[in-house]
Amino acid sequence: MEIRVLHRHGKGIREIARATGSSRNTVRRYLRDESAGRYKPRPSRATKLDPFKDYVVERLKAAAPE
Repeated sequence: MEIRVLHRHGKGIREIARATGSSRNTVRRYLRDESAGRYKPRPSRATKLDPFKDYVVERLKAAAPE
């Protein structure tokens, strides 16, 4: 969406790429394709430490000075 607004205001592809942090090819593709959109954020995955989270939190609470 931001890319289209900048383009409507007369900004060049190179300038838009610099402003948005995207590559020039991405900007071109986005301007060419009407249905192009941003990637959806991925759901966070479980980490290897998740099974031990409660234990670690308890240990930190026990070790904290009062």
